[in-house]
Amino acid sequence: MGFRIKTKIKKIIATKEYVPISHPVSASEEFEGKVALISGGSGGIGLAIAKSLQESGCTVVIAGTNEKKLASLKSETGLDTIVMNYSKPESFGEVIQKVVSRHGKLDIFINSAGVHTENVDFWTMNPDEFDRVMDINLKGVFFACQAAGKYMKDNYVKGSILLVSSSRGSEPAFSPYGISKWGLKGLTEGLGKMLIPYGINVNAIAPGSTATGLIGFKEGDSITSNENGMNRLIMPGEVATLAKLLVSDAGKMIDGEVVHISGGRGTFDIR
Repeated sequence: MGFRIKTKIKKIIATKEYVPISHPVSASEEFEGKVALISGGSGGIGLAIAKSLQESGCTVVIAGTNEKKLASLKSETGLDTIVMNYSKPESFGEVIQKVVSRHGKLDIFINSAGVHTENVDFWTMNPDEFDRVMDINLKGVFFACQAAGKYMKDNYVKGSILLVSSSRGSEPAFSPYGISKWGLKGLTEGLGKMLIPYGINVNAIAPGSTATGLIGFKEGDSITSNENGMNRLIMPGEVATLAKLLVSDAGKMIDGEVVHISGGRGTFDIR
């Protein structure tokens, strides 16, 4: 009886209205009027997400460091592009402002930039290579989120931030790559808590080994793999489908989560 009375009282004194989320009938209209910036979006997972959002009416800006590659991508896809160098985090605020000046606002920021270690293992790792990976995969991501989050907060944009992490972030770490992905887990939860009062939700996706150039996959290669229990690589389009949900209106109540799409890696399959 006491519980029912308390519930009724709460309903009476509630001052905020519940706002229903309406979903367009056509999937091609789901992101109509939205503007997204995707860093590291010139290939692999980032590009798959970009194309998926574009198909649903979103204005997408691809950010990267290779100007020639960006120009070619813009010509081929019609996507807008911008230079965003993760070794220069002090420039991120200017990048955000350029996107806003071109398209009027920014609703979605997706970080898909990241690098692996090259030609070294735990025993041969050196400080320069360690710093290179951490500067892009963790430090760069931190300051990119800071710039995007500050714009959204200051301009009352109830936006979404999504980090492309890795299932390696839930497995034992012995390389700067794995350590950086562990860091993204904490960053996702921390930013989720910090930004939710402003209506900004923050999540991460954690793919397992995905058929992209980052792991040396080439078009036409077999996707058979022993990396997970499904015995195949994940396809970029599968990751894009999940990413699209998390930055959509339907995903606004998912917050501070690292969602695995890994065939069990990092959840029940720890290696």
